[in-house]
Amino acid sequence: MLISLFLAACSKEEPQVVQSEEAKKLAILKNEFLEGNSNTDSVKSLIIDLPEDSLKNALVYDISYHFYRQNDSLAFRHWNEKTMKLSKKLSDSLRMAEAHWDLASFFVDYEIIDSAYFHYNKASILYSKAGDDFYSARMLLNLAILQKNVKDYTGSETTTARAIRIIKPLQEHRQLYIGYNNLGILFNQLAEYDKALEYHRRAMESARELHDPVLEANTLNNIGVVYENDGEYNKAIVNYEKALLVDSLFQKQPSIYAMLQDNLAYSRMKANPKLNVESQLMRSLHIRDSIQHSGGVVINKLHLSEYHLGKGDTLKAVNFASEAKNLAEETMNYRDLLASMLLLSKIDLKNSNNYLNDYVTISDSLQREERAIRNKFARIRFETDEFIARNENLSREMNYIYMGSAAVLGVILLVFVNVYQRNRNKQLKLEQDQQHSNEEIYNLLLVQQNKLEEGRHREKNRISKELHDGILGKLFGVRFMLESLHDKTDKESLESRKKYIQDLRSIEEEVRNVSHDLQSDFFSHKESFLEILAEYLANQEKAGNFELHFQNDEFIEWEQLSSKLKINLFRIIQEAVNNISKYAGATKVTISFREVRDNLEMLIQDNGTGFDTSKTMKGIGLRNMKSRVKSIHGTWKLSSGDGGTKIVVKVPVK
Repeated sequence: MLISLFLAACSKEEPQVVQSEEAKKLAILKNEFLEGNSNTDSVKSLIIDLPEDSLKNALVYDISYHFYRQNDSLAFRHWNEKTMKLSKKLSDSLRMAEAHWDLASFFVDYEIIDSAYFHYNKASILYSKAGDDFYSARMLLNLAILQKNVKDYTGSETTTARAIRIIKPLQEHRQLYIGYNNLGILFNQLAEYDKALEYHRRAMESARELHDPVLEANTLNNIGVVYENDGEYNKAIVNYEKALLVDSLFQKQPSIYAMLQDNLAYSRMKANPKLNVESQLMRSLHIRDSIQHSGGVVINKLHLSEYHLGKGDTLKAVNFASEAKNLAEETMNYRDLLASMLLLSKIDLKNSNNYLNDYVTISDSLQREERAIRNKFARIRFETDEFIARNENLSREMNYIYMGSAAVLGVILLVFVNVYQRNRNKQLKLEQDQQHSNEEIYNLLLVQQNKLEEGRHREKNRISKELHDGILGKLFGVRFMLESLHDKTDKESLESRKKYIQDLRSIEEEVRNVSHDLQSDFFSHKESFLEILAEYLANQEKAGNFELHFQNDEFIEWEQLSSKLKINLFRIIQEAVNNISKYAGATKVTISFREVRDNLEMLIQDNGTGFDTSKTMKGIGLRNMKSRVKSIHGTWKLSSGDGGTKIVVKVPVK
């Protein structure tokens, strides 16, 4: 599968077929290699060309583990290093953890304890980082056992407790068994026998959950050892005998069977020194020798030495103790080497001082070595904790940075919202003020209109009175007199008729005057907006010291236009003229209205200095003008320069 990905990337033709065939070839090659049917050269040549991905990493790891299982230390270290480098490059924490686990096991095999501790610790951290708590806890158990072996009992207890806290919720009883068993052995070595028995009983519960009789037998043996060390030999015998009742224990686990036979014989001997347990001890020795269990053979011979010493056979006692010492030296079994020297110092009186001196020398050396290893363990833990603490501090600092950034952004956002809200409030206030101004102008127009209406009404009453009291009375009198003179032809009557005809001419003139007054009143009603505007412009012309030209299209029907439209046009003119007076320095101003294709077009133009529209368009006055144009659904165009300023407003009127 790995090689298929590489070849598929190189060849575009039939990639699926190439992938499948090459995957099969790689699988066959890998299997042949792992089974020992081919060398590594062909695999190496293929691996070099493979893309650096998780599949290649898996293959490199498999080769590394293969050489570990084959005890090929050089090849294992080479491929293990490749696995670590590629895993680091790919950020593959799980594969990196496996590589550290294998390397730790390798150092355990070679009894390089500090290096083993370092790599178990790295593996545990990497598994935890990858979220695999179970395997992280397994590495902790390995660390705890190493700590116990160098008599770092406090450290071992703490590490085991950490592992158990992780494993217990997972219900992984085999790992729980290892943890409880380690604590039982640890407290036994500390001579805290009650605690040792408590943890061995917990280990027994886990063994029963696993339905594993061999583990049960092993735990019964460990309980027996605790009782034996505590001097309660009969209780030890009960547990050893119970363990030996496990079905087919010899066939399943001969080393445990031999250990139980040896421990049972030894406890029986301690309980009753007169008992003959030599045959049982020799049977155990024979089994251990046959399976090449050197550590068990050493202990067996020490027990045989004690047995013969108890029987008074010093020669056999010395021989067995010497054999135990020599084998312990060969296998670097320093614990039992010290035990053999201590025993020989008691029974070989001639060489007792030499044995004691050697005992002290080796014991001191071992203690120094164990102390050095414990210090290395502590340093590794310290450096690891320091590294974790630095990462946590860095993480906290990053959190503070994130929180600070969020706070700054929050403040900026609040400031922005506040500024926006203030501007919005200003805009609303401006609109409210504008509305209020519109209402005031409208009210002024209404007042003006009412005044005009009142004047018009008074004028109508006056004309009505004149018509009724004057003209109609005169017409009635003239008509009456003319009717009386209708049939008379004398000179006096003719003169009278001439006089009355002249009176009719006077009445005609009066009627013409009344008609003229009515016509003037009509136009006054029609032109009220323009008159108000004209009056305002006349005042501004004097105040602004400029010449104003006003033009109005006579076809504009002002009375048909809405008050809102006229008010806003008036306010736009007012704002523009105010600006001209204040800033323009103009000598000529033109304001005109005309109707163009259903639109009312208003022009305001001056010959002043002008202004930069890009800088002053945001002024309140111009914003108000723009807002007013928008409110009457119109458009506007403003241009300004050295020749003056021009504003054109177009508003739909139909």
